[in-house]
Amino acid sequence: MSISRIILKKWYKHLQNQQNKKFDPHWYIRFGWLGESLNDKDQLKDLFEIHSPRKFTFADSFYAYENGRHFIFFEEVDDQHPVGFLSVLEIFKDGTYTPPETILKLDYHLSYPCVFKIDNTWYMVPETSANKTIELWKCTEFPLKWEKHSNLIENIEAVDSTPFYHEGLWYLFTSTRRDCKKFGDRLDLFFTEDILNPNWQEHPMNPVCRGSQQFRMAGKPFIYKGQLVRPSQDSLKRYGGNIELKAITQLSPIAYEEKLLEVVLPDWDQADDGCHTINVEDNFVVLDAIRLTPKNN
Repeated sequence: MSISRIILKKWYKHLQNQQNKKFDPHWYIRFGWLGESLNDKDQLKDLFEIHSPRKFTFADSFYAYENGRHFIFFEEVDDQHPVGFLSVLEIFKDGTYTPPETILKLDYHLSYPCVFKIDNTWYMVPETSANKTIELWKCTEFPLKWEKHSNLIENIEAVDSTPFYHEGLWYLFTSTRRDCKKFGDRLDLFFTEDILNPNWQEHPMNPVCRGSQQFRMAGKPFIYKGQLVRPSQDSLKRYGGNIELKAITQLSPIAYEEKLLEVVLPDWDQADDGCHTINVEDNFVVLDAIRLTPKNN
């Protein structure tokens, strides 16, 4: 970590300690359909909001479109289950939505339900670092019923693992804690031809990125301003402080390069203090944010 980031980190930690005396934070979901594909951060200001009952956690939101219907998969935290679990709700273009329904609840923490489709079947790679696995789940009855397909990788502490198909190969972006303190300190890549029957190879440049809490995945890669970007978290200010959009300039089995394109700050509401996951599909966007509510409100 650079000297400037070390100093800023200590200052932000002090501010957050003061903030925690006055406010209760909770994560919530923002979503909407844009007039055109996302090409300006200002488009993120006028979105619908979904808050959990009693201000618990709705976070790590991912989008799925199926048979003319729109769904958001997300992590849920409440006061009943000791660890995070996964839920889904259906959304409508007027901003309304159905009550959340649980899709996966286990005895270890679940989050980041990265859903994607192969042919006509939906799959999901949730975060299962507490089980020291990267798991692949298959949907047997959309959107509620899921069964475990396989462990993609075992005996690994990895978070926010994100598969991405590119030029005939499946790449797995993930953040491990190998030779570093925090998950966001490094980004690793693995690749294989067939994600359903994988023969993973570790990218020769691993870690393809290394720094200080700036490289943890924040959603699936998408096109922004004509460039392929990888959203990542910057947790300097706080965990999930803001999102960085990093243009992927090289991605192959032998090379990886990215450069910072833009920073997404939670400036759409004065009461919001962070954001750490964004997913964009065509003209739809969904992201999460942290809302600060004055205590005793």
